[in-house]
Amino acid sequence: MPIHTQDYRHWDGTLQQKKYKRWWIIAKAELKLLAQRKIIRLIVAVPPVIYILVHAILIYMFNYLDGTPFPFDEIGEGFFQKFIFSTHPFPSVFLLALVVVFGGSGLISNDLKHNALSLYLSKPISWVDYLIGKFIAIGVLLASMTLVPGLLLFLEHALLADISFFIQNFWLIFPIIIYSLVVTTVTSLLMLTFSSLTKNLRFATIGFCAVWFGLSVIQLILTQVLESSTVAIVSVWANLELLGEVLFGLDSSYNLHFSWTILLLTALTTFCILVLRHRIRAVEIVT
Repeated sequence: MPIHTQDYRHWDGTLQQKKYKRWWIIAKAELKLLAQRKIIRLIVAVPPVIYILVHAILIYMFNYLDGTPFPFDEIGEGFFQKFIFSTHPFPSVFLLALVVVFGGSGLISNDLKHNALSLYLSKPISWVDYLIGKFIAIGVLLASMTLVPGLLLFLEHALLADISFFIQNFWLIFPIIIYSLVVTTVTSLLMLTFSSLTKNLRFATIGFCAVWFGLSVIQLILTQVLESSTVAIVSVWANLELLGEVLFGLDSSYNLHFSWTILLLTALTTFCILVLRHRIRAVEIVT
């Protein structure tokens, strides 16, 4: 009977380090955790689904039921811009806040609370991998109610309407994609920033709502007092709305040049990334 030893056998293969797997593992784990909580599934999924179905039904009614009262004159630039981000007639800004608060307020704060961030960074994971993973987790939720349904609604109307709609409006695909990505990026980074500043997700929620809703209230007050729409620069809502109006070629409702909007949103995004880098690397340096 032959005797087999348990000697070490040299591995002759090639080690392929796929860096994208690092952040993907983090994102996938966070999405699984969110999916396991029934209250999160109920709050994060149900309202956006209803919101999307309402718009899908409106498109169907517009094409097949003549004479039906409709909140839009036509299915075009204004319809898709307001679907992605608007305060009226359908308040998508509140749904966006609902999704990021319940889906993203604890993404980093819970790691800080349970000292899990140091565990992450003790592995071959950089702060960039960690941040991208968390961003993808919340970005997927927001893209599921902006980018994906926006394109599907455009496809629905293109199939139900005559071919002339697609010929004249095929360019709408590009602003839908760009606008959805901007809204998703700004909103996600803003929530992650407040989540990184505290170990309590309630404080992260309060901070986000103070900026998301509070600045808009201040903007409305200043508009009434100063009788000028240029104060829209202080509101995240107003700047995102103005950007959408520019991308979709709509008449602006604010007396503010869009270059200021681009500058402010760029500055806000940069500030959020710098804060997140500082907060995450603070743990990375200690470890």
